[in-house]
Amino acid sequence: MNPPSQRSCLANLMHSDNLIADRRFGFGQMLLERGDLEGAISLFEETLEAAPDWAAAHFTLAETLEKAGRLQDACSHFTAYLRLAENDAMGAEIRLALLGAAPVPAVLPEAYVKTLFDQYAERFEESLLTRLEYNAPNQLLAAVDRILPIGPVGARVLDLGCGTGLAGEVFRGRAAWLGGVDLSPKMIAEAARKCLYEDLRETDALSALGAYEGALDLIVAADVLVYMGDLSALFQAAARALKADGLFAFSVQQNVVGDFTLGAECRYSHHADYIAALLAAVGLDNRASIPTTCRLEAGVAVPHLICVASKPAAIAEDSDEFLPTISGLRVV
Repeated sequence: MNPPSQRSCLANLMHSDNLIADRRFGFGQMLLERGDLEGAISLFEETLEAAPDWAAAHFTLAETLEKAGRLQDACSHFTAYLRLAENDAMGAEIRLALLGAAPVPAVLPEAYVKTLFDQYAERFEESLLTRLEYNAPNQLLAAVDRILPIGPVGARVLDLGCGTGLAGEVFRGRAAWLGGVDLSPKMIAEAARKCLYEDLRETDALSALGAYEGALDLIVAADVLVYMGDLSALFQAAARALKADGLFAFSVQQNVVGDFTLGAECRYSHHADYIAALLAAVGLDNRASIPTTCRLEAGVAVPHLICVASKPAAIAEDSDEFLPTISGLRVV
């Protein structure tokens, strides 16, 4: 997925309590859209003279300075945004990391991911399926079927980062009980309209997995781990959440250097050796690691890995608890 610009994502933040600042900012955006970077920079600087504590204006000026090649000045205004903003919904921490001015974060800021997908929810499927040729859920199902070709995996399937329910549609036939979790309430609302899930929760992946310890037959994470760099905590949580012989099926973008890297498109890629080492460390058997491609980026196929891991009976924890009621859809 190609995220939209943060200006379009956060239009509701693009005004201040100062009429002069708002007008200058608006004119600056007009010049920016016309490609007049220096003119836009001048107006954004005048905007901040009138409203020096306007966090979003600092971010927009930083973006424009970066486009103009004034990287040190851009870093100063990304840093000012972080100092002033309530949370990093615009992703300044990511931009500083990509400019080499801050460490690469272990995961993308939660507020950034939530805001991005809230703004993207209505056109999410059209973009992925039509423009980006996204097919990770089908590839994950094919990999699971190779390991367990006969019959359903079991009653309990959890779709991490369920989005609008694309993976849920593919795995519904494998599940007597299907749960979905996502950070974005608007994505959850889109998924709920499909009536695929017995349980939908607006929460992060780690919290979700902690609620189902030792209870899941299958965990699916399609195009979710690209927003996480360090996967150690997630893999530990997944191992605890699985029943004996349960499966963890996930996709990652593949890189060939380092454990994980953060790309200019604000998505992480992971090395196959890193994935294998983490699975071994948490006691999961690496059942499949398939090089493939799941989507396009600027018209070019992006290298991926389709992975399936299983929890051996020897480390399984006894659990007779069933998941929350499947008597009807519940959105929490």
